[in-house]
Amino acid sequence: MGVLAMKRANTGCDGLAETDCSRRRFLGLAAGAAGSVLLPRSQAALAGTASSLPPGQRPSRVVRMQSGHVVTGSHVHRMLFAEMLDRSLLALTDQMTVRDAWRTILRADDVIGLKFNRSGQETIGTTPAVAEAIIASLTSSGWNAEKVVCIEAPPELVSKHGTLPAAEGYQAQETDFVSGVDQFASVLDQVTAIIDVPYLKTHNIAGLSGALKNLSHGLIKHPARFHRNGCSPYVADIVAAPPIRSKLRLCIVDGLRAVFEGGPEATSERLGDEGLLLLSRDPVAVDAVGFSELNSVRSRRGMTAIGSDKGPLPYLQRAHEIGLGMAAWHGVEVRSIQP
Repeated sequence: MGVLAMKRANTGCDGLAETDCSRRRFLGLAAGAAGSVLLPRSQAALAGTASSLPPGQRPSRVVRMQSGHVVTGSHVHRMLFAEMLDRSLLALTDQMTVRDAWRTILRADDVIGLKFNRSGQETIGTTPAVAEAIIASLTSSGWNAEKVVCIEAPPELVSKHGTLPAAEGYQAQETDFVSGVDQFASVLDQVTAIIDVPYLKTHNIAGLSGALKNLSHGLIKHPARFHRNGCSPYVADIVAAPPIRSKLRLCIVDGLRAVFEGGPEATSERLGDEGLLLLSRDPVAVDAVGFSELNSVRSRRGMTAIGSDKGPLPYLQRAHEIGLGMAAWHGVEVRSIQP
């Protein structure tokens, strides 16, 4: 029996409040099983868009897993999180083994960049445990640690696990990404695949800091230039540019501790232990679900929803419109896993 199974409460709700338990049942969960539903209309980032997909296009899958036992403050139950990660990978890829799951995402010869988030890292405190679980999962599945590059991670991870130091500086040439030009990070020349590992945070300008913004403003030289209009169209256009889009393979959203107010920086007063993990190959879809999750956290605390006064987040709408991914309710399939 796995760690998650041993920790499961008799209620089947993992010790969560009744409101969270009801929400899980609404998402179609059964004890010990996974359920797939479309992102509910009431929680969708772009609920007002057309309600049909182009012929032959399937909804983008986002795997959601949550445990009330995986984190207490900055202390992460590492075995429990490792099991959450592996089970989520299986649910995302429909594979029977973690090794086969990674093989559907990565090539055998990939140099893999794990893109973490430096902002708020010390206060949130979960990055070392999350990074170690990802590295262990990769190495046990056949990828050498010397083919892994940790970007914006605590420096001790490199010496502890034998991963490659991230290349410093920026590309000599500028990249035109439609709404602007800038120099992209040199590490993009070093890696052939990107696994995006953002936190789940509010953002005082963009509204949400998740998978897309972790890439857009974390992999260019002058991020401060691209914050007008809620960071739109810049977030979407930067991620859609070939240096990032051509290499992005997976998003692993670390929602173990969510910054529900005052982000992107983190303070202990505005940081909640949510025990949440989101996985997707679609950075727009996973941000759409993250948007919903963060607003649920805020609602439970009696706070207004992000974007409630202005409609959809501008950068998510732009990302959806240019085909970077799916943010509309009919285009996102949430596959939830019950611990």
